Amino acid sequence: MTDQAPVPPPPQPYFDDLADLYERFTSIRDGATSPVRSWLVGQLPKGQRALDIGCGGGNNCVMLAERYDEVVGVDISRRMLDIAAAKPARVPVRYQHRSALDLTPAADGTFDLVMSVNAVFHLGPAPRVLPRLRDLVAPGGRLVVIDVTRPDATGTDTGTAPPAERDTYAFDTARTIYEVSGDADAAADSLRMMLHPRWLEMSAAHMPLTYGEFVRAYREQLPGVRITRDLIPTMSAAVWDAP
Repeated sequence: MTDQAPVPPPPQPYFDDLADLYERFTSIRDGATSPVRSWLVGQLPKGQRALDIGCGGGNNCVMLAERYDEVVGVDISRRMLDIAAAKPARVPVRYQHRSALDLTPAADGTFDLVMSVNAVFHLGPAPRVLPRLRDLVAPGGRLVVIDVTRPDATGTDTGTAPPAERDTYAFDTARTIYEVSGDADAAADSLRMMLHPRWLEMSAAHMPLTYGEFVRAYREQLPGVRITRDLIPTMSAAVWDAP
């Protein structure tokens, strides 16, 4: 068990203001026919308990409820959890309005699957966050993280991305949404979301790791981790099996 550092204050619930746009975005990016979903399903271990950190509108929780008998979804956005709670699932999903960093094995138990999509970089520095997630994985269980990564060649390993990089990322993401869905309106919505003042505020406060930083941090904190680059453009994945 890792010694627990003090829990920092939770990040601002930016997605309360972005919930409807983000729900449309993730329903395509992480939907049943997306490469993210097909890859994710292939990584799910057998077991009884699953935890989705930063569950948002609950699309992945509904998927997990087809495979696990107990599913917990955690998010700090109450509006996103309201959207999630309205979705039917095979077994009732326990949605919790709390920071993922508040979870502990003593209070919440451990899980056969701990999963997060596009949320870990919001939680804080990897050396603080990854040990907490690792401790929630049951012996023989699995941690699966899909997260945003920035290219290494930007020259901006730390700090706020310059406007040109930020705008390129927004347009690249919109193009990915269109390529996945063929839906021009959905691509426009994703661009509208990523240029929304609250999204820009969030992006300034929570900078994703570059791919090189991602590899170094995850290998340091999760020995034996398996990493997949560019699962889709701008997103990388990590899979770690608990001994």
